[in-house]
Order: sequence, then C-alpha cells, then structure tokens
Amino acid sequence: MRKPWSLLLLPLLAACGTQDPTGAGMEPLRLTSTSLPPAYLGESYSAAFSAEGGVRPYTFRLEGRLPQGLAFQGGRIAGVPRERGQFPLTLTVEDGAKNSRVQRLTLTVSDPPPPRLTLVAPPAQVEGPFLLLGRVEVREALGFQLELRLVDLVPDLGSLRAASPVHLLDYDPTTGLLRLDLAFPRPVRDQEAFRLLLTPQRPLVPRFTPRVVLYDREGRPLGEPLPRGRPFADLLGLAQAWGREGRELREDLNGDGRVDRADLELLARGYFPSAQPPPLLPPQGEDRSP
Repeated sequence: MRKPWSLLLLPLLAACGTQDPTGAGMEPLRLTSTSLPPAYLGESYSAAFSAEGGVRPYTFRLEGRLPQGLAFQGGRIAGVPRERGQFPLTLTVEDGAKNSRVQRLTLTVSDPPPPRLTLVAPPAQVEGPFLLLGRVEVREALGFQLELRLVDLVPDLGSLRAASPVHLLDYDPTTGLLRLDLAFPRPVRDQEAFRLLLTPQRPLVPRFTPRVVLYDREGRPLGEPLPRGRPFADLLGLAQAWGREGRELREDLNGDGRVDRADLELLARGYFPSAQPPPLLPPQGEDRSP
C-alpha cells in the first residue's frame, strides 16, 4: 500500500515540472529569440535570449564573432559596439534533458539614425482652431531650428507651450513665415517639444513642409544651420546655464549675476533676420515655354 505522503508528493513534483527528467510528455524545447534588435555604433546594447518547453534549466551557447565592444555571457549579449557590419551568429540552447535547438542569427551594427522633429496635426479637414504639436523622436537632441510657411493659417503666438523656457519665436504675417528656435538644457528624446494653436482662414486639411535643423546630443547641427542674426550655439549656452547665478558667467548678457529671461530677451534682439517673401509661382496651366 502506497503511503499517503507519497501520494501528495507526486502532484507537487508534477507542478514543479520535474516529474520526467527526460522531458517526455512535456512541451518541446524551443527558442523564443528568433532575431536580434539592431545595434548602433557607440551606443549601449543589450539583448537577452530565452526559451520555452523542455526541462529547465536552459544553457545557451553562442558561436560566431561578435563586434568589438560586445560580449556574450549568461544568455545575453551586452556592451557598446565599436565596429560596424553584419555579424552572423549561431545560437544553441540545451535543456536539462540534453535536448537542444539551434537558431542562426545576424547582428547588424550601423551608425545611429538622426533625431527627427515630427509635426502632428489633424489628418482631416478642419474649420476651426487646432493644435500643432512638435515632437523630438528617434534619437536624443539638444534643440532645433524650425521654419514653417503658413498658408491660410494664423498662429496664436500667445498659445505657444514649449518644453524649454529657452526658445525664440517669430512670425511675419506678410510672408506667412513662422520661425521657432528651441534649446533644451539636456538632451531629450521621444518627447513633446512644443504645441501651438493655429486658426484656418478657410476649411482645409493641414499640410506642412517645414525646414528643420536638429542639433544632436553634443550640440552639433545635423545639416546647414538656418540663417539667424546670432549663432544657435548662443541659445544652447543659455539653456545649459539657465538659472545659474554668479559673476562672470558668459551667458549673463545683462551682467546682473543671473542667467534668466532678461538675457534671453537681449539675445532676441536682431536674432531673426528679415523674412524673405516666398518665390512667386506661375498660375496653374501657364505655358512658360519660349
């Protein structure tokens, strides 16, 4: 006759998944990691492998050459890659019953993509005021310069809400040119940068063709800087020194011992040069041939 305690032990072992060390009758072993996320040169990288089924514990083995700066340990690739390229790898997982599965993988290391300023507006026709949103996405940035021609749209300049107090806004109703330069005290990513209320003069679907120059996390322009009366670096300097107090601060433009809005107002004088009118386009269907 089987003892009562042994009858209780059997379901407990089944719940722990150890009732059959060969793995028979269990879910087959399989790798749940079938691809690797891309890696970017000079940026921290981590990718963990996982498996299901079979008999625990799992043991992972990786064959192939990893890029310099990355290492494999404990089922994880981690580090900071220092070389570009595509690196073919072979991943093997083995379970406690010596069953194994193999997966071929390729790790791609490339230059980081640049940051992007995404403008978000209603996708359908509007007849009343609406918000235009600007978001810094994909990669970190310290700021941007934006120029936007508004056609049949009037901005409410007082409605501007910016993620940094260090920004300068200009609008010329004659040319319809809106200019916004904004600097952050520290790099931002995947964050709303500003919102502005626009009012259409007729029913329309908002469409924009902006000119944008972003500044990366080191403050370097990703493109040719837009024409300004002062370099954008001056705006970046104010953002990074904003709120500081002390004598002989370079960003203390009025010499009162503090970097604040008064210094931003001094920088604003002559910052935006006179806007040029947009080029005249021939009427639709006009024949310009000699």
